[in-house]
Amino acid sequence: MVSRSPNTERSSWLSHRDYVDALQEQASRFSLALRHSAFDSRVPSCPDWTALDLVRHVVQVYAHKAAVLRAGKAVPGHEVDAAGDAPYPEALARHDEVVADLAGLLADLHPDDAAWTWMEGAGESTVGAWARRMAHEALVHRVDAELTAGMAISPVDVPLAVDGVNEVLTWMAGDPDVVAEDDGAVGSAGRVLFDCGEVTWLVELGDGRHVVTPTHAGASADARISSDPMALDLLLWGRPSSATWPAAAQVDRLRARITKALL
Repeated sequence: MVSRSPNTERSSWLSHRDYVDALQEQASRFSLALRHSAFDSRVPSCPDWTALDLVRHVVQVYAHKAAVLRAGKAVPGHEVDAAGDAPYPEALARHDEVVADLAGLLADLHPDDAAWTWMEGAGESTVGAWARRMAHEALVHRVDAELTAGMAISPVDVPLAVDGVNEVLTWMAGDPDVVAEDDGAVGSAGRVLFDCGEVTWLVELGDGRHVVTPTHAGASADARISSDPMALDLLLWGRPSSATWPAAAQVDRLRARITKALL
């Protein structure tokens, strides 16, 4: 049986309004960054994508989640065709429309209302879980858009970045399906410490075990990573970051779980 982190409860989450506001803000930055980019500009952080691919991907993600919320159940992705073969200007316009629709829908619903999600644990299967997930989706792809446009990565509010680190370490890398996979047992069991200055987490990586607990910077660990919240969030998402991964078998296990979760 997979042991899941006790830190998957919701007390550390931001407010529902914070997540909806973050979705709108990050998506607006995304749109502004790409407004004057060529449709075939390469996305440095996703080398197989062009700017047009990036826009179509994000439009599809947002439209699918709006469809899930409206249906009140799982909706197959192929049933939602939001961007399709839309050319670049039309796809960007569609992006702004879909964001407004999704944000409005989330704002009108209560975070505790039931909603299908693929993740497990306290707080999941709710509207609030989608608000959180879409806020961080928007943040990560806003970074992609800025890189595509040749811009410097703009900062993000510290609480959102801290929550982003928490989400990846607990909800994604700690998903029971991920931990149970063969990839979840690569490297070695042990403990990896993340210190972002605001919060410090200890990730215990056993066989079939993934427990994340708040701790202090001096806690014992096999490997430790210290940086600011945004740098750690970008590192976990595989984006350019001033933070780096230390060489350790325990880190190999954590990275394998993160990679599996983000596929």
